[in-house]
Amino acid sequence: MKTKTKKGGTGRNKRNETKLIEDPAKRQVAFSKRRPTLFGMAGDLSALCGVHVAVVVFSRSARGNAYAFGSPSVDAVLRRYHGNVQDDDDHGDDDDDAGALAGLRSELDDTKARVEAEKKRMKKVEANVERAMAARSTALWWQADVEALGAAELPEFETALRRLRDTLLRRVDALQLPLAAAPPAYMNM
Repeated sequence: MKTKTKKGGTGRNKRNETKLIEDPAKRQVAFSKRRPTLFGMAGDLSALCGVHVAVVVFSRSARGNAYAFGSPSVDAVLRRYHGNVQDDDDHGDDDDDAGALAGLRSELDDTKARVEAEKKRMKKVEANVERAMAARSTALWWQADVEALGAAELPEFETALRRLRDTLLRRVDALQLPLAAAPPAYMNM
């Protein structure tokens, strides 16, 4: 059934029936292209509605591969379904999942706190390096007064100097390479 749009063209065609794609190669291509879309829609449904979703798809190819998507995971959804159908003693898995999730959240909070502490430490290091630069009255960080730096700044300063040295050595090697490949000037006469 075709519908007319305001501009006079045909709108979306409504498909009344779906039929199997006969050519196995075309069928596999269609399957490969539509599977990620199906999994994406399942993920969106889970995220937007707060539901647990599991999708398992078996390919009709010679290998008969199974593809699965689950939110939070296929195993968690299947364990929950299995627990509700068979016996109610299996609810410990939900508690285990909740405990694991709480542990992961705690670990995430700890990691965030360490990142913030490291950011604060690096700001202090930068401020001390700027003071050391001012003590030598230079605008170049590598010429900062090393005596003015504290124990916390020296490892960072050393690492930065090593990176600078390595970058300079790579640049010098890159510049010398074309010179080594070029013939001597006296051969161009």
